[in-house]
Amino acid sequence: MKTKIRLEDISKTDPFRVPDNYFEQFNEEIMNRLPAIKTPEFRPVPLREKVKPWVYLAAMFVGLFFIIQFLTKNAGNQSDRSSAAYDSEIQSTTIRPDKYWSTVEITEEEFYRYLEDQLTEDEYYDYMYNAFYSTQDM
Repeated sequence: MKTKIRLEDISKTDPFRVPDNYFEQFNEEIMNRLPAIKTPEFRPVPLREKVKPWVYLAAMFVGLFFIIQFLTKNAGNQSDRSSAAYDSEIQSTTIRPDKYWSTVEITEEEFYRYLEDQLTEDEYYDYMYNAFYSTQDM
């Protein structure tokens, strides 16, 4: 059977108490319970260990400097050679203005014959014929 607890039946006094002088002795008790601190033994760091990161950094920058010098020197030589060869090639060839973008010389008749052959091979004539006459019939 359950009994109902009413608030009026509960006493208003606090059942918990703090022991006398608890907070005055609190720090001392905590410090007594802690293990003794072992201070690390001082070990001098040799000069070699202090300088090592700076030497690595300097070596990295020297290596980077030589790599950049090597790459820019090779790139400069290649661009000089290629531009000189390109200039001589352009000067040796003369392009007439009526040749458009290609250096192939064909007549206009050959060009139209080529287009017509492409249209017949790819059956574009049939496609255009059917597209034109199918819209005409409607």
